[in-house]
Parts: sequence; C-alpha cells; structure tokens
Amino acid sequence: MNFIETQRLAIRKWNIESDLDDAQAIYGDEQTMRFIPCGALSRERTQQLLERMIERDEEYGFGIWPVVHKSGRRVIGVCGVTYIPGHGKDVEIAWIFNKEYHGSGYATEAAQAVTALALGELKVPRLYALIERENGPSIGVANRLGMEYDRIVRAYSRDLMRYHKLR
Repeated sequence: MNFIETQRLAIRKWNIESDLDDAQAIYGDEQTMRFIPCGALSRERTQQLLERMIERDEEYGFGIWPVVHKSGRRVIGVCGVTYIPGHGKDVEIAWIFNKEYHGSGYATEAAQAVTALALGELKVPRLYALIERENGPSIGVANRLGMEYDRIVRAYSRDLMRYHKLR
C-alpha cells in the first residue's frame, strides 16, 4: 500500500521478498553508493539493512522507504527520514536513487513529498540533510527543498555539510 504518491512516484513500506533485487541494484552499486558512508553492500548486507529499516520504521513510526516508479512498478530509489546516530533526536532526510535514474528529478520529487510528511504529519521541528561536500547533485536537491546550509558536522564517522529546514 502506498502512503505517499507524487505525479510519477509512490512511496510505501518495504517488502523484502519483492524488493530485494531492486534494493540490491541500488545498495550494491559502487557508483550509486560512492557518497554513502557504508559504501556498496553485498546482497546479504542489503537484506540485513532492509530488515533494520523495517524494524526502525515500526519502532519510530518513520524510516527510509522504497520509492517506486509508477509506470515501471520498480523500486528506483529510497527516501525517508531517520534519527541521526549520535545526535539525539535530530532527524535527517535521506535519499539514494539507482544511477539509471539520476538527473530526472526523482530525488527532488520524492524528497519534497517526504519533507512535507516530516514537517507536517510527523511534526518534526527541524529537518536536516547531511551531505558530502563533493555531492553536488544532493546539494542541489537540498537547495530545491528550500533547505539552508548551516555548518559542517561530524556524523557517520565523516565531516558532512549540514542543511536544515524548519517546520
């Protein structure tokens, strides 16, 4: 069941059985994962990650969810919100899309919908995006979301640019 729909995309809960292959195409690809701290993952680690994301969604009431292209009905990326490890109750928005879908506006489209959910229904007071300095496309998404650069923070064992948006 979809709980967020945009013009081209649907965001829903994970189904490991049907989503694992598409998730592996994202999480197992070195180019797609080059800015993500964990790097490319094996199929086994991808399945473990999906299981962890499902558990966190059930525990917190939000998480990182699959983004499905409506016309192809495939998972083409992920987008959602999660607590930033080591930063108390700070919540970040995150997105990762299969490299085949880069440059088509899908990350912005999904992130706009998730931002509206986070700041609206979920009542997150301040939403953060943590981005590698070299990740120009994600910086562009943060800017299109109306997020403002704030400062460099240490998270995920890296120094990352922090953007924020208030409710």
